[in-house]
Amino acid sequence: MSTFHETWCDQCAAALTIQEKFGLEKALGYLVGEKLLHHVEAAETRPAFARTLPDFVAAVREMFEPHVLLEYLDSVKRVGAQGHVLDDATFEQVRGIFQEDLVSAAESVVRMGRIREMLLQ
Repeated sequence: MSTFHETWCDQCAAALTIQEKFGLEKALGYLVGEKLLHHVEAAETRPAFARTLPDFVAAVREMFEPHVLLEYLDSVKRVGAQGHVLDDATFEQVRGIFQEDLVSAAESVVRMGRIREMLLQ
């Protein structure tokens, strides 16, 4: 379990670096819209991820004020790496490259809803 703990701790630290270099929106996209989202997905089938999820969520809640999390969650358009790496114009240019699976997209929406509940409770 310590490996999972170290991984999300490193991801939280990386988010702070991203915030310093690229801004708050990029940091939240990286940490919440990519890393936490993947952790939630893994927790659905892997007990080690499920055990560390509450601590990861608590760390994110400590890093960002509730109004900042709410603003991000209310404005998120895309998740995953392309959600925070690509701007809108670039995403539209390369959209056809990404396989858009409606089931996967719907699962991400449901997971982001769960993340919203966990972060804003």
